Amino acid sequence: MTDRRKRCLEEFSKTGLDGLLFAEGANFQYLSECTSYFWQRECMGLDAPAAGSHIIPESVIYMDRYGNTTVLTIPRNKDHFDTTKNEVLVSYMDQFEDELRHIVDGKRIGIGRNCEDWFIRTLKELDPAIETVSAERIFEGVRRIKDEKEIAQMRRMAKFTDDAVMYVVKHMYEGMTMFECERGIVDYGLAHGIQDLSFPPTCGFKTRNTENAQNIEPFEPERKLVPGTMVAFDIGYMDQGYCSDWGRTVYWGKAPELVKNGYAALQAAQVYMISQIKPGVTRYGDLYSYICDKAEELGYYQYLRFKREDRGGNGHHIGTDVHEMPWLTSDQDLVLQPGMIFCSEPKMFFPNEGYMRVEDMILVTETGAESLTAFPRDLFEI
Repeated sequence: MTDRRKRCLEEFSKTGLDGLLFAEGANFQYLSECTSYFWQRECMGLDAPAAGSHIIPESVIYMDRYGNTTVLTIPRNKDHFDTTKNEVLVSYMDQFEDELRHIVDGKRIGIGRNCEDWFIRTLKELDPAIETVSAERIFEGVRRIKDEKEIAQMRRMAKFTDDAVMYVVKHMYEGMTMFECERGIVDYGLAHGIQDLSFPPTCGFKTRNTENAQNIEPFEPERKLVPGTMVAFDIGYMDQGYCSDWGRTVYWGKAPELVKNGYAALQAAQVYMISQIKPGVTRYGDLYSYICDKAEELGYYQYLRFKREDRGGNGHHIGTDVHEMPWLTSDQDLVLQPGMIFCSEPKMFFPNEGYMRVEDMILVTETGAESLTAFPRDLFEI
């Protein structure tokens, strides 16, 4: 049994459940330890309605009370799964209900969000006495601490995203639309064989002294790049089981000093926050206060999108899903530990000028923290 499986079994044993059943989602990927299979991720986290809760899955994984896992899958997917880590049963989708009758054991079964309506209906048909229990969050604590292979993959994803946006920035041209800029992000991923996006990309154009710059949203996909346009990137890719989430801002032309210095202050605040992290001591709820402190010291606190008293938070965990729990809210008491990777995304808004963001994937180390995102912090005017 792998170390990951042992940690999962330890969490499972605390629940009193007889088994766990997941369709194609992050828990499926994590339990099966398969990175090549393409599964449905949760872009917006667990507060949003479940996508695809009612559909029939094409692959499911069942974990029994002893930590053994069985993957039930359609023929075209069978080669994705390591038979040394999972028992793999191949069948047709229309036969899944009967196959599960011989796999599921017990009366209290934990299920995930993906295809949950199908799970509930199917298990009740197999045995009306079966009780289904939501288990989507069962492995949150285990998934929070990344092992060396996971860290290496997420470091790779961070670098790929750095390189992708640098390529797009170098190929921006006056008159291009916001949609064309976003399409450049898509095309770069496709050209390099990346499996998917973490979420729809945003290359948010805001042009100074226009109605467009009076509010943070909405963005206008057909707005053209002209001098005086601030471009706020929010980009993420997914490949081989793990996601990236990335943010920077560039300015087309010569920026006003207020805006240029504001971006430098936002970057300085992010760097200061990273420098203050002490593993085993720093709480998630402490992080944004460091950003606020530095922005205030530099005279730009008033431009932060969120203030100290806002619970909206400053980011989230990331891994097999792009938005993993917990969110980095001010009331979050969880203490940072080595191996955690989270995204910090402070933002500023300058009415009549534009909107800017910085987002880094940050790894908590044994002695502090480091930004996996390495895009130049001083690149602004282009």
